[in-house]
Amino acid sequence: MRGPRTRIVAPEWVRDRVMSGASEADQESRALWAEEVGSPAPKVDGIWNYIITADDAEREQALLNDFPASGGIKVHGLFNEVLPAVLCGAGGLAREYPDGNLKRYAVLCVPRSGSRYLVSVLNRHGLGMPEEHLREPLGAAIADGRLPFRKSFKELERFGQRNGVFGTKLISSFLIRACNGRLQRIEQNIGWMAQRGFQFVYLDRPLNESVISNYIAARIKKWHFFEQLDDTTKDILDKLEFNEDAAWSEYIRFRAQKLTLAYLAQTFHMPAISYTSLQESVESVVSALGTRLNVDPAALKGGSAAVPVPTRKESDTYANFSGALSDVLETRKHEITPYTEKMLRELVGVDKETAEHLAATPIP
Repeated sequence: MRGPRTRIVAPEWVRDRVMSGASEADQESRALWAEEVGSPAPKVDGIWNYIITADDAEREQALLNDFPASGGIKVHGLFNEVLPAVLCGAGGLAREYPDGNLKRYAVLCVPRSGSRYLVSVLNRHGLGMPEEHLREPLGAAIADGRLPFRKSFKELERFGQRNGVFGTKLISSFLIRACNGRLQRIEQNIGWMAQRGFQFVYLDRPLNESVISNYIAARIKKWHFFEQLDDTTKDILDKLEFNEDAAWSEYIRFRAQKLTLAYLAQTFHMPAISYTSLQESVESVVSALGTRLNVDPAALKGGSAAVPVPTRKESDTYANFSGALSDVLETRKHEITPYTEKMLRELVGVDKETAEHLAATPIP
């Protein structure tokens, strides 16, 4: 949406923020801006693209409805079309809403559970174009009340389906954020998705493995590898130092998130897929999901998503840090439950009784 035939209708402060730092020549080559719908008068000599922004999707839609339609003008809303299209990697905004036969699924897990690997394989088998849609900036827009959760997924389905299948990822941290840190709201939104026909896949990786994977990834600022580790990366991993307090905090945060997801999986009868089965027989996982969706992956046109490769066994750092975390948890084993209770109350807004019940639940 760049160039002289794109006009953005937005308050002046939006333009100032977007264009800050751009050179004068660069500003002239980009879109034209207007502060009011229809002012200046829309041009009709050819195709003009208008992008309208407002404080939220509802007011944006009202502006879209009031925009004068004529000539080759095309009008799009930031929340209603542009944002979901970008998140889905769509090549354009001219997409119709899917029909009633759309198949839907969502992969639910804590971070570092193998979801990137799974959705990449699902993509290559043609089961939609699954992405981690519910993250920033969408999560913030939902949490701030600018775009309703349900509306956002209806628009994502419009731009993100392929072969009549729509897939998405619900990572615990972003799901909780989008639902304003309230378990009741999370249940309501997951319940709506279930009623809409979503099939859920709950990825269950051993907690300590997810914690250490995230701990290391955050410190080397590398979340996925698509080829074996090179010598430079191995050297960086070898020089990492283990911090007990940081690892403990990470563990408690992940444990609270995993208990929340385990509760949702039980409530909505989500089948769990172990990380081991994902590693040993991902094709079986794909086939099982195809059966639940009533589609044959072999008959679908596959995608070309890059599939990450496992690297855990290529560096002793993972095993060493896992052992160090186990030692910390053994030393502080009597603190795990009370710390988890506190985290649950902060994270998902549950009362003391509910937090105590969830925190006492054993998890691998």
